[in-house]
Amino acid sequence: MFDAHRHFGPNIQENALYATSSRDEWDLLSSLKDPALGGVGALAEEPLPEIGALEYILKEHTSFQVAEVGLDRRFPDIEKQEAFLKDTLTLAYELGRSVTLHCVKEDGRMFSILRSLQPKLPNLLWHGYTGSWETAREAAKLGVILSYGNRLFQSKLAREGARLITIPYALETDFEQGDYSQALDVQLRAFSTLSDTSLEELIRNNDEVRTILTHNTSTR
Repeated sequence: MFDAHRHFGPNIQENALYATSSRDEWDLLSSLKDPALGGVGALAEEPLPEIGALEYILKEHTSFQVAEVGLDRRFPDIEKQEAFLKDTLTLAYELGRSVTLHCVKEDGRMFSILRSLQPKLPNLLWHGYTGSWETAREAAKLGVILSYGNRLFQSKLAREGARLITIPYALETDFEQGDYSQALDVQLRAFSTLSDTSLEELIRNNDEVRTILTHNTSTR
């Protein structure tokens, strides 16, 4: 099954989107082989790169997507984060790449950015979503795919059960270390039970999400 968001570790040639969170990790993406996908990302926990550096690597590697960028209140200079996110979304739209969003306690600011760029938005995946159902619905209206990881099961959002699959969604492991095959299997089966959805349907859905993320097929 396609894993919508994971990190480097054992078995790095799995069918997954490999997300990087800093420029120092970008070189790792060149070691990936199909069906693994590379995701160029940068978070403000380290100095954000110049947008030109991001543009260069995306043009050099036409299969690379953008994963992950966004807004995080725990990190400094939220205005700089906002400017970088806007520039990245514009660049991704121009190059036909998808973007994996990272958002911590800045939902309103992120929605404002997305609305300001409509209709010129790339395809979007919200990594590790655990917010409210109301916010999830607002995101879906903007064409955002909600990606559910292990933290979903400890959140209030888990109470929504089968409603979670009534808006565009994907499953992710957010894997970093341990037994990857086991982590993927546990995530898949747990969500199958929570959403009352067959394993086959969940696998099919994630495969469709892979196509959306890699071929810029509109979800809107």
